[in-house]
Amino acid sequence: MSRVVVVGGGFAGYCAAISARRAGAEVTVLARAPGATALYAGAMEVVDDLDAILKAEPHHPFTRLGLDSVRLTTELDTAIQALHLALEKGGLKFEGGWRTRGLYADIHGLARPGNLVPATVAGGELRALAGRRVAVVGVPQVGDYDAASTAQALREIHGIQAFAEDVAIADMPQSASLTDLYGRRAPALAKARAASIAYPPGFTALPPDSFELLASPPSPHGWRLQQTIGLGAVKAEVESLDSTNGRITSARAGDRTFRADAFVIATGHHIGGGIRGGRTAVEPLLGLGVFNDGRPVSSGSARLRHLEYLDAAAEMRSGLMTDKRLHPLDEDGGIPYSNLFAAGAVLGGYDYAGPCGFGVPLLTGWLAGEFAAKT
Repeated sequence: MSRVVVVGGGFAGYCAAISARRAGAEVTVLARAPGATALYAGAMEVVDDLDAILKAEPHHPFTRLGLDSVRLTTELDTAIQALHLALEKGGLKFEGGWRTRGLYADIHGLARPGNLVPATVAGGELRALAGRRVAVVGVPQVGDYDAASTAQALREIHGIQAFAEDVAIADMPQSASLTDLYGRRAPALAKARAASIAYPPGFTALPPDSFELLASPPSPHGWRLQQTIGLGAVKAEVESLDSTNGRITSARAGDRTFRADAFVIATGHHIGGGIRGGRTAVEPLLGLGVFNDGRPVSSGSARLRHLEYLDAAAEMRSGLMTDKRLHPLDEDGGIPYSNLFAAGAVLGGYDYAGPCGFGVPLLTGWLAGEFAAKT
C-alpha cells in the first residue's frame, strides 16, 4: 500500500484524499487551519462551458491536463459521484451535478448560480419557485438580516409570491447577528400560508417544504462544509518539505515528521498560504515557480512583479503551473520533484471566485490524489 500525504485541509485536499484512498493508498491530510472553503456562500460553481475553456484558455488547469472534453467529463462525473458519497458519509448531503446549473437566492434575495448545493438549499432553486407563495422567515432580534427586504427582492426580481414572516426566539439577545442562529433548531411558523418556507442560513432540522437561503461570509454553509471535510485531518502547519534525488521524502510540522511515497500540495492561494503575496508572489514551501498567463512572475517584467498593486484581479490568477499529471513546475518549466503533485487554488490560470471556483479544486484534487496513489 502506498502512502500519500496531502498538505492542505480545504476542498482540493479533501478531494485528493478521497481519490487517493479510493485508489488504495494510506492517506494523511495535514491541515493548518480553515481556508477559503469555510467562506463559501452555499452554492458551488463547477464549470460553465468546458469546451470554451479548452479552446480559448491555454493556461487554465483543465486545459493543461491535456485531456479532451470526453475524458474530462468522465472524470468530473466520477469525482462528483464520489464527493456526494463522501460528504453524505460525513453527515452533509449535497445535490446536483456539473452539467446543470441552478439559481439560488441569498439573504438579500439576489440570485447566485450553483451546480452543487446542500440538500437544505436545493429546494430554493429560483426558477422552480416562480409564481409560488414563499414565506421568508425573519427573526426580529437579528440586526444584519431583513426578511421583509429579502421577500421584496424575491417578488420584484424573481416573480415569487414572497412575504416576510417573523418568528420570536426567546433566548436570542437583541442586536444579534445571523451567526447567532447557527446550530439552533428551525422554529416552526404559526401559520402555514405558503407552499415553501425560506429560512436564513444556520438553522438545523428544517421542516418539510423549506430551504435555506445562501449566505455571505462568515457563512454557516462554509462552516458545515469545513467541519465535514476536516474530519480525520491532522492539525499541523507544514513548515518545510524535505527532498533527496528529485523526490519529496517528508513533510515537517514543528517537531513532527510525516513520511510518504507521494505528496499533494493543496495549500490554497493567499488565504490558505499556498501563494504568498508581496513585492513578488512566491510559493513558500519549496520556492516552486509562480506564473501568470504562462510567464514567471519573477521575470524581468515590472508589471508581473508588481501585479498585486497594478491589477488585483489579474494577480489572483497567478499560481503554480503543472504538467499533464499535475506535477508543479519550476520557473524553467522543469519538474523538480517526481512524486509531488499540486491541486486547487494554488494553481494559476483561472479565477477561483468565478464559474470554475469549485470545479478546479474538485477535478485537480481528484486527479492529483489518483496520480499520487499510483506513483
